[in-house]
Amino acid sequence: MPLIHEKDIAAVAVEALTGDGHAGAKYALTGTRPLTQAEQVRVIGEAAGRPARWEELPLDEARAALLTRMPDFVVDTMLTGFRELVTKPGEVTSTVQDVTGRPGLDFEVWAADHAASFR
Repeated sequence: MPLIHEKDIAAVAVEALTGDGHAGAKYALTGTRPLTQAEQVRVIGEAAGRPARWEELPLDEARAALLTRMPDFVVDTMLTGFRELVTKPGEVTSTVQDVTGRPGLDFEVWAADHAASFR
């Protein structure tokens, strides 16, 4: 999925709330490119300076583990959504650039900004 840095969300919000021409506008915000969960984990590991890897669980094991924390309708909705992201990762928008005048921040920047949380 094209994950977005919270700094980009904030920058768009500031411009939308204080700049001209945004009254009534609705913005679809995304990150700069889609990344698989395995790619996300790799980038986080690199930023944190420690090995990290993604391990795929069989669907029934993942569902059983999630059911210990959430109701079945939430788990099934999440798993369906995650499955769809494999073939339809979501469109990338240019909204951050269009609204703020600067490119959005890549996931690598987010990972570096949050690396201490993963150490």
